[in-house]
Amino acid sequence: MLVKDILINQKNNNKIAIECGDNAISYKEIFNLVEMNCKCLSYMENQPKNIGIYLPNSIEYCIGYFTISLLDRVIVPIEIQAKHLQIENMIEYCELRLIITNSQYKTKLKNLLAGSSYKVTIFNLDDKTLEYIGKNEFVKISKGCSEEFEEDDVAIMLHTSGTTSNPKRVMLTHENLINNIKSNIEALKLNRNDKTLICLPMFFGYCNTSQFLTSFYLGASIVILDSIFIPEKFLKIVETKRCTNTTCVPSMLLLLLSFKNQNKYDISTLKYLCFGGGAMPIDKLRRLLVRYPSIGFIQTYGQTEASPRITCLMPEDSLRKLGSVGKAIPNVSVRIIDSKGEDVKIGEIGEIVVQGKNVMKGYYKRHEDTLKVKKNGWLYTGDLAKFDEEGYIYLTGRKKNVIISGGLNIYPEEIEEILMNHIKVKDVCVISESHDLLGEVPIAKVVLSDNVQSITEYELIKYCSEHLENHKVPCKITFFKELERTLTGKIKRSQVENIV
Repeated sequence: MLVKDILINQKNNNKIAIECGDNAISYKEIFNLVEMNCKCLSYMENQPKNIGIYLPNSIEYCIGYFTISLLDRVIVPIEIQAKHLQIENMIEYCELRLIITNSQYKTKLKNLLAGSSYKVTIFNLDDKTLEYIGKNEFVKISKGCSEEFEEDDVAIMLHTSGTTSNPKRVMLTHENLINNIKSNIEALKLNRNDKTLICLPMFFGYCNTSQFLTSFYLGASIVILDSIFIPEKFLKIVETKRCTNTTCVPSMLLLLLSFKNQNKYDISTLKYLCFGGGAMPIDKLRRLLVRYPSIGFIQTYGQTEASPRITCLMPEDSLRKLGSVGKAIPNVSVRIIDSKGEDVKIGEIGEIVVQGKNVMKGYYKRHEDTLKVKKNGWLYTGDLAKFDEEGYIYLTGRKKNVIISGGLNIYPEEIEEILMNHIKVKDVCVISESHDLLGEVPIAKVVLSDNVQSITEYELIKYCSEHLENHKVPCKITFFKELERTLTGKIKRSQVENIV
């Protein structure tokens, strides 16, 4: 099965597929529009293998997405907040000659690419026109298109780590995505009567598979949040649209926790709220579960390289196994190994490795990087964790983030969790600083909560010393206005600006 078959299977379905703001569209209408786009683009000469899509969360994004898939081409989402240099490097790296957008974002894209080194064709979904921008030459394409797509061919290339000048994309095949969709459905027992509320960027692997494609596969319904995440609006949409599930990141959950008027809304239809993509302080998670008892909170763990979902902790275990990311979802195998590649004992920390048909094909044009993480059929995640006596997994940090101070391992995430439990802390990043005697020591970069009048470095260090072993207490705390994040929402540990 290919990704395009997900839509083809629903082509005669008159059910509403997507609602966004005041607009709604059925599966049948989406298919007809996608088919029309494909006919328009079929006349294009030298149709490229990889096609970009430059649109925000919207009905148009879904139409552009399946247009590329139905053309048997590779989908390359472009984040609409990306700057000129990021997009230009992406065009070169991903060999983009064609980008799909609409009238509104065409203007923005043209301005961003004014004076670009490469010629690019823009396809406007609104009027079906093609327009050329940039210089006279298209980027060179290293490999031509296949006549037929197979299940092990690449379906989409999603952004992961990598700098502006050296981007990196994860190649996920049709087989990867379809298998993760099936595993997700089996784990959460989803069906065609479900209605998911999309709050995260649709170019996130998290949203792409577990919400967008999963819903289309089932013939279920999607509601797209057409604004930034605000608790009042989120709860109002759940109430009025009768949403049954959604997916959030911890920062959204912290906003829900601080919201005091949740009882004004009837959110009884919301069976599941999945969350992941970052650390959620255990104390605040416990309070959230108490505040919203009708919602089944599901802590998940995944990586873009795994399509992305790997594990989940179901609601019945949410308090009993607080802080755990649960167990592997169906058809995914997880081990925790030591530096010799041997399974660790219960309670010992090691690296998570994953096996299954959900594991990526590799990094686009990054063969050496691929070999570092795909070994003997296993994906080496770089994430550190431990098993408890019942086989539940607890994350402890990232392998590359470990700070070794005086021969002792310190996991920044542990310190970050403690600081995030402080009522006056909004965001935090712990990194290492060189030390003449100990080699390196932990220091913390902190963003204070809104409306906090004042708190001193001494007060936060004292707070840490009350909850952490001495060698884990940050030697220095610096206050920031904000912490810079990657396109996928993770803090850039090596690049933190805007000091207060």
